[in-house]
Amino acid sequence: MLVNFSLGNFLSFKDVQILNLVPESLKDLEENLHTPFFYDHNTKLLKSIAIYGHNSHGKSNLLKGFQFFQHFVFNSFALGQSNNRIETKPFLLNPSTEEKPSFFEITFLLKETKYRYHFTFSATEIIEEKLYYSEAKVRENYLFERTGQDFKISKSWNKDADHNINKAIYFTKPHILFLSVLFTQENIPRVQSISSWLSANLVIPDDYLKELVKARAIYSDPMYKDLILKFIKNADLGFKTIFDRVESLSKNKLDLQKGLLNIWFEKEIKNFELYASHDLFDDNKKNIGIIEFELLKSESAGSLKYFIFICLISYAIKNSQLIWVDELDARFHSSLLEMLVQSFHNPKINPINSQMIFTTHNTVLLDKKLRRDQMVIVEKNKFGESTIQRMHSSKKPIRIGKSIEREYRRGNLGGASKNFEGPTLFD
Repeated sequence: MLVNFSLGNFLSFKDVQILNLVPESLKDLEENLHTPFFYDHNTKLLKSIAIYGHNSHGKSNLLKGFQFFQHFVFNSFALGQSNNRIETKPFLLNPSTEEKPSFFEITFLLKETKYRYHFTFSATEIIEEKLYYSEAKVRENYLFERTGQDFKISKSWNKDADHNINKAIYFTKPHILFLSVLFTQENIPRVQSISSWLSANLVIPDDYLKELVKARAIYSDPMYKDLILKFIKNADLGFKTIFDRVESLSKNKLDLQKGLLNIWFEKEIKNFELYASHDLFDDNKKNIGIIEFELLKSESAGSLKYFIFICLISYAIKNSQLIWVDELDARFHSSLLEMLVQSFHNPKINPINSQMIFTTHNTVLLDKKLRRDQMVIVEKNKFGESTIQRMHSSKKPIRIGKSIEREYRRGNLGGASKNFEGPTLFD
């Protein structure tokens, strides 16, 4: 589970900014919290964060930051063998930051252990890289600390790995992350579980069609079938899937085993056939049957996005993973958006620590659909610097009963321009 994610000197984030999923001391909507029982039954973490803010203020840059972090951690070693430069994206609206290091840090829980990993880098080298761990109520200790090409490795960790960690240092060039090298090695304690969790985190860009291949693979896996169908049914969009055909034939029309039907329909399942069924009427408005249209060819962009999203969110829920979504509300009716978010918070649907971070402009969630500490503002100042701050905090509280949606629209909570007066600007 994600505890926090930080970045600095990256795109519009000049100074280090922290996205924090540790809740405030609030009593509202406790079902919107996860309890990581393996780590500590007294610890709570937010199930989701909704990121608000004006256009071009940096919301999408935060997701791009996590994408860069994830890609760099897993590909630094491979890329570094052919190119000795790092593709940095520093803050460019101040000449002093162009040559300064960029910063990334992530803190997360894996069963009984908390890990904290961070690195700073320039275009030519990794300046600092560190990986720490701790159990609940136990002081944090290091697994490795790196400054430039000086490495300090935990003796007990290296011993448990038959001293293969020291051998990995040989492959770690100045512009390559040590953790990226460790991911390519076998039989190193802790590394495989860290790699598995980080790699399985999903980022869905606004251009959601890029995720169609992933959605196909998830849809064809029976592990996710029931949850996907629940999301389809709750949306009331008229979808009818090939799985429905198999179920219908096995129960109502043919005395055949489902396994045999799955073989018969193997081609349709693998080819991702999904249908939307619609009532068919004659000239007298009499229902004379049903006609089906293939979703990918005939249905709306919103219906297609919904199907792709529910495949990906079902994967995240079933695997206790983190999912980032840019513009979750785009092409969704407000009621559909509300249903998706509330379903994600439902302990019966999401019982095992999946988390979601999403950007949105839709204010329907602001009043009593989210906890006050689940709403985050990304705002850009007059110098072009993006900041991350909660709408509610101990230093800047929002009292119970206050209309958060009204205050946000008025610009009193940040993330919206107080100078924007709508059509009167053009009078």
